[in-house]
Amino acid sequence: MKLYNKLGIFAAGALMMSSCAVNDLFDDKGDLGEVVPTVTWELSSSVCAAGNEAGFLAKYYTTEEGVSIDHSEVWAMVTRTESAAATQKLVSSPAYTKTVSLVDTVRGFHLLQSYPHSMAKLDTIKGTEYHLNASFPTSRTLGPVNWANPADWDDEKFAMYYPASFKEEFTSKIVNDLTKDSTYFASLRNVYIAYDFTKEQFEAVNAKYPTLEPLPWSDSQEAGSTKGDLWFGADTEVVDHYYYTTLVGEVTVEHEVATVEEAVAQGIAAEKVYPVYKAPHWVFCRYSDDTGAAVTSVRAEYMPLWKELIQMIPFEAWIYNSADACYSVEFSRKYAYITQFKVVDTKGGVGRDSDDKTVELN
Repeated sequence: MKLYNKLGIFAAGALMMSSCAVNDLFDDKGDLGEVVPTVTWELSSSVCAAGNEAGFLAKYYTTEEGVSIDHSEVWAMVTRTESAAATQKLVSSPAYTKTVSLVDTVRGFHLLQSYPHSMAKLDTIKGTEYHLNASFPTSRTLGPVNWANPADWDDEKFAMYYPASFKEEFTSKIVNDLTKDSTYFASLRNVYIAYDFTKEQFEAVNAKYPTLEPLPWSDSQEAGSTKGDLWFGADTEVVDHYYYTTLVGEVTVEHEVATVEEAVAQGIAAEKVYPVYKAPHWVFCRYSDDTGAAVTSVRAEYMPLWKELIQMIPFEAWIYNSADACYSVEFSRKYAYITQFKVVDTKGGVGRDSDDKTVELN
């Protein structure tokens, strides 16, 4: 930074300090050079049960002749800290936990309690220092709130504790991850098996894509055609047909043919024609020359159907932990007092400890 820029910043800072009494760093100390009480204090504990008194020990004195201590004060600012989380539990993968957090001020600094100087005791050893052993109140309404892994879903509590957009953002993330490509091929299959889709849901999605062979629906009562049977693992021992690839610009295009001879007739060398293995009609399982093994994916034209289908799964189903019979949500809210101790003398001078003390309510 150039020097004249630095000088400009310093000048602006000096102007702000001289012209804005609200932000005067020396406001509690009185005028520059004025003698004010010297103060230190310590809390009995950094935690306190909401509604109980929080204890402290303060020490103070003044060196100004003809001036004595009038009273002391505890000031406090109330802060609130919240955290909320939910974890995907319908299937083991992809693992996903969405979290949000908030720290805000519930109430700015305000006078919490005043103490007459008569409550303090003179330290007989030092002779001039006073000790105040006292406490200040906390509000019983500021107790912590915790809601974690409930066995029964409570939509009113969720709406009270979580942002309005949380559900939509959570489910959109899961759905998009599962259907953006075949990275989570096995996970998509597990969702199909794990969630109890209705026949009407399948029919509604299939109706939107009449040119495609429908996705099959099944329940456990249909003997021999459970979901697991319908979406079976590809059988790399059985070649269903073949495919070859061409390059169109920078895009590799796959062409499926019934036989190797059909591809050769189209001018493709036989060694460039690869097997496509037996699989459900929405699955493309083929030999890959790049990996030297079978590669399995959901056919691109079917991914929109799967996306629409799993978008029908409600948020509560995604987060239900069947192993522990609970919903995987965690919410906590905690309050704290940020406190200051001030000592006022008989001429109105105010001294205080420069360190604010924090009391967490439990």
